[in-house]
Amino acid sequence: MNNKFVEWIAQASGKVGTNKFILAIRDAFADTIPITITAAFFLLINNVLLEPTTGLLRNMPGHEIITNIGIQAYNGTFGILALIITFLIACRLAKSMGSKDGVTEGVIALASYVSLVPNSVPVISNAGKTVQASSVLTQDYSSASGMMVSLLTGIFATLIMMRLQKSDRLKIHMPDSVPPAVGNSFSALFPGMITVGFFAAIEGILNTTTGLTVSAIIIKILQAPLVTGFQSLPGILFYVLLSTFVFTIGIHGADVFGSIAGPVLLASLQQNIDAIHAGQAAPNIVTQPFLDAYVYMGGGGTMIALVIALLIFSKRPDERAILKIGGVPNIFNISEPIMFGLPVVFNLTYAIPFCIAPLVSTIIAYVCTALHLINATYILIPWVTPPIISGYLATGGDIRAAIMQVVIIAVDTLIYMPFVFASNHQYALKAQEEVPADDTAK
Repeated sequence: MNNKFVEWIAQASGKVGTNKFILAIRDAFADTIPITITAAFFLLINNVLLEPTTGLLRNMPGHEIITNIGIQAYNGTFGILALIITFLIACRLAKSMGSKDGVTEGVIALASYVSLVPNSVPVISNAGKTVQASSVLTQDYSSASGMMVSLLTGIFATLIMMRLQKSDRLKIHMPDSVPPAVGNSFSALFPGMITVGFFAAIEGILNTTTGLTVSAIIIKILQAPLVTGFQSLPGILFYVLLSTFVFTIGIHGADVFGSIAGPVLLASLQQNIDAIHAGQAAPNIVTQPFLDAYVYMGGGGTMIALVIALLIFSKRPDERAILKIGGVPNIFNISEPIMFGLPVVFNLTYAIPFCIAPLVSTIIAYVCTALHLINATYILIPWVTPPIISGYLATGGDIRAAIMQVVIIAVDTLIYMPFVFASNHQYALKAQEEVPADDTAK
């Protein structure tokens, strides 16, 4: 392996990793590892073992109770991930900027984020009708779906708070007899009021004047380029790149872009189904199972290839420890333990191949389908279907699709390989720096 390339990756990753904003976000996601792994565990149970139509243990006594337990566990982990991340980013960033513990800034950032949630949101009633509900916090905003606004709010609310707290005119000075915790809270009272009021005003004015919300505007700006072009190679490559890139900054691409991509991809799938049933050729290359079977094997970034590359080439004990936890869920396309545990999030060493690999996967699968080397996808498969099996099923039993998946995994493993070597090099350099001077002299 080219040592200059490995050293360049190590140096570039080091520079990116010292940025205080990136450090705050990266460390915040690292803090969530216990809940992301917990969520992945229950997702695995509910979507593989207890799934109502294909689950291996779907008929076992008491499976409804276990399923409900899994749903409740999901609600308490992934279901509030945006809220947790807002608080943790603010805490980490504030501490790096001189705050004593960052808790006050975290609380204010969390309050600011909730202030951006519209007061009235559409929900589906038990009768299946869409109604407006007031004063509710749905998972559209509390879960990973709201991560984009969560990241921005955590950063900007903290910057505003830290700036305002420098002004003596906004501080309430308490007597020395007052406990420090109480004194610090009163000292941050006016900066906190101004910060929360600022974010609440943004949402209130915007919603009143335009009928839109902050979340809706941010998502529309990102989603607008995706409305057309899904069936062209450049169009689907752009979608894959964009949805994969936001993964590397901690935003679940499928949640952010799914509302626009999902209907388009499912409509393409339905056209394929209708054509096959009519005895005609499937008209569309790109469908939802196309992405699930060929691009998102192991999760975003064709992560199954990263797992294999780590198993073969990684010499780092910390990475191999994460594999023991995240390896099995990854077989079922659950990638969060690796994403946040390795991590891939805000880690330039792995973020680069994480974006490149799915592009290569898309090109190979698209070209093979266009040249009729494999059947087009026309069967919707569960997203937890393991690689190789998924390609076979999605194409109606075409063994060539399964073989192509093996080829894609092999190619993507080679893409990840040099970056695993770069990670090994980083670890070795860090180990050398931590060796005491007395030991190096011996």
